[in-house]
Amino acid sequence: MAALTTLAGSRSAVLADVSSTGARVRGTGLPAMGEELVINIERVQAFGTVAWSDSEECGIVFEPPLDADDEDYLRQLVDAARGLPPDVHAALENWTVGCGR
Repeated sequence: MAALTTLAGSRSAVLADVSSTGARVRGTGLPAMGEELVINIERVQAFGTVAWSDSEECGIVFEPPLDADDEDYLRQLVDAARGLPPDVHAALENWTVGCGR
């Protein structure tokens, strides 16, 4: 779960995908395109702007980008929510960065 806080208020969303430069979240009543926000997910807090928004998803661009440790931590949370065990997560990460090819 992610807490999105804008000037208009706070709402909860589900973290669907993440990278160092942004995230995709799902939920209802999400902020509109162009809104600035703070996103809190467990121990990670980031500032960002909504880059796109539709009825139940939005994309957030982080400013500044996440550091590598926070990005890895959030990717592990997303993978765990998808049911991927840590060894499969590690193999996927190696493949993504080119070590597993």
